[in-house]
Amino acid sequence: MTRITAAQHRVQQASDLAAVLDAAYEAFEAMLSAIDPVQDPASGLFAAFVMAAASAANGRNAVALAPSLPGHPLLAVPAEQPPWSGEPPERVAEVVAGLSHLVAERLAEAADSAPDTGDQAACRHAAQSARDICGLLSTSGP
Repeated sequence: MTRITAAQHRVQQASDLAAVLDAAYEAFEAMLSAIDPVQDPASGLFAAFVMAAASAANGRNAVALAPSLPGHPLLAVPAEQPPWSGEPPERVAEVVAGLSHLVAERLAEAADSAPDTGDQAACRHAAQSARDICGLLSTSGP
């Protein structure tokens, strides 16, 4: 199971605000780890990957500011796995876009139901970052 697949599963299974925030934080980290190896200046996707990486870092940082984010990961994150080694950049873009779409949906739901305004703002900001990633890496945004 790749880190992206594991992150997608965690985001899907998250059942409360803390779990959604924790899973979203890990998902943004997974996106960064998948994007980094395919940032080739010779690729037609180079600019999109660079901008998507910046959005993933912004999303991760927004989630990190959420008051309800657990102080430690709720689930142990596996040691660094070789993310998508050998996969074509187009495939990485497709998979990262899919994960970002899911993260955007879950964070938007969390923002709507979070009682704390700090959590609401963090979720909305991070959801926008995820939508930005999806828009950069796919032809069909969230």
